[in-house]
Amino acid sequence: MLIKFIISYYKKAPLKMLFGFLVLVAVDIPLLIAPRIVQRAIDYIIATYTTSGNNYSYLGKFTLLIFALAIAIGIFRFFWRMIIIGMSHFIEMDFKNRLFKHLLLLSNSFFTRTKIGDIMAHMTNDMTAVRRTCAFGVIAGFDAIFLFFATLVFMLTLNAKLTLYAMIPLPIISLISLFFIKVLFRKFKSVQESFSLLTEKVREMISGIKIIQAFQQEEPESKNFDKLSQEYLGKNISLIKIWGTMFPLIFLFAEIGMAIILWVGGQQVILNELTTGELVAFFSYMGIIVWPMMAVGMVTNVYQRGNASYKRILELLEEKPDIYDAPRAEYHPLKGSIKLENIYFSYDEQAVLDNVNIDIKEGQYIGICGRIGSGKSIIARLILRIIEPQKGRIFYDSIDYKKIKIAAVRDSIGYIPQDSFLFSDTIEDNVRFGKPDATLEEIIEACRVASIHKNIMELKYQYKTVVGEKGVTLSGGQKQRLCIARAIIRRPQILILDDALSSVDTNTEKEIIRNLGSYSKGITTIVISHRISSFIKADNIFVLDRGRIESSGTHRELIKKSNIYKSIYKIQKLEE
Repeated sequence: MLIKFIISYYKKAPLKMLFGFLVLVAVDIPLLIAPRIVQRAIDYIIATYTTSGNNYSYLGKFTLLIFALAIAIGIFRFFWRMIIIGMSHFIEMDFKNRLFKHLLLLSNSFFTRTKIGDIMAHMTNDMTAVRRTCAFGVIAGFDAIFLFFATLVFMLTLNAKLTLYAMIPLPIISLISLFFIKVLFRKFKSVQESFSLLTEKVREMISGIKIIQAFQQEEPESKNFDKLSQEYLGKNISLIKIWGTMFPLIFLFAEIGMAIILWVGGQQVILNELTTGELVAFFSYMGIIVWPMMAVGMVTNVYQRGNASYKRILELLEEKPDIYDAPRAEYHPLKGSIKLENIYFSYDEQAVLDNVNIDIKEGQYIGICGRIGSGKSIIARLILRIIEPQKGRIFYDSIDYKKIKIAAVRDSIGYIPQDSFLFSDTIEDNVRFGKPDATLEEIIEACRVASIHKNIMELKYQYKTVVGEKGVTLSGGQKQRLCIARAIIRRPQILILDDALSSVDTNTEKEIIRNLGSYSKGITTIVISHRISSFIKADNIFVLDRGRIESSGTHRELIKKSNIYKSIYKIQKLEE
């Protein structure tokens, strides 16, 4: 599976990769020639000593030749590293981008059931394991195969009988490596899963550090983390034990091969069937051929890790979004009218919305209110197509929602959610997120409408102020107002405020509502709030109760006919 994935990338630059592997072969050839040069040098030294000659120039040629081979190996090694290892980093980058783009397309339900730590482990540890397979795994695997057969040829041409004796322990080395394949795969998968849990725990502790400190839970949380760390350590130790057993066994049988060469080869030298130089060369070749046998174990380990990680990433890539475009959906920019017809939506068979009918005309100012848990925010998410109704239909400009592309719906809507999320960036860039090509003048105008401009100008770096992670340097009300500015800068046809004024004071709320009234003329504005003051002048207000529309009408009409609306309004007036 992983091999096919790697080959698919190599096909994108076949000539470059072919050159890389040819250069890798070019490194091995001088490596194989060197023992024969050493053999001739030793035999020449012995012959010279025997005949009492002193021809150092011939010996100098051997020395220079070895030096030249070393330089060639260094140069060739640089090029294959640049090409093959460079490709492995490109594969990692491209695969990460592919995974990230896929994550952006997944539905909200996926992120609800999947831990962030698990996703982060996929993007870091798993990607690194795949890259190592594309680099070391490929290089060592190819090099081991070529070097084994090439060395075998050199050994056979040198002394076939001694080669056969030397080969006795080598199949055992391969069998040892193959034996550990399945065990290594299971152990590494367990280590990766444990790492995901550890990463998630760290993320959770950092996110909830204020709560942990407020409730003085540092010690229990530290113990919980230590427990997870011990489990991670235990699984790694278990993996190391397997790996640590495999390599000593490989070295043991490699040394047995050396001992066989010494015993058999030594006898052949005594009987003048083999020269001393040839025996030394044979030892060199035995040292070379042991590497491919060892590489079987190393490549097996790296490949199993990479393949396990690749399968984990594939599982993530195989996740399908719950919300997607119908085959014949078209891009229709919205004008602003929305109709929800007989909508039913539930969570775990518990009805959240039941037979809801809402008709919103283009350019209307709409309010939606109700008690906590009545399903107000679900309506906003349905309109945005973050979720879809299980029964009923939604119409945009009298067109069925399934006939319109999701992108067209979301491009036409400015949304301010309950949770005010800001990126760890400047105020200017956070607002510009709503409209990437916005000028500073447009950003300032949007901030004026959101009643945040004065507060920004009081800051040291004004619009260049970095807000910190999730806007930690700002108050709750300031974050909400920046989110409003980010939404309205898009100049959307539909503006949805989902309890987006809950953290601002009453006076600021009135100012924002007044500004929005002027700004959003002709724009369909939907305000979802528990504060009736947010939409007291709305064209129409829908009152939700237990997932149903209890009543609808203007503020004056609802005061007369809706007991729920009337009671909420009275409570809020008393609080004022």
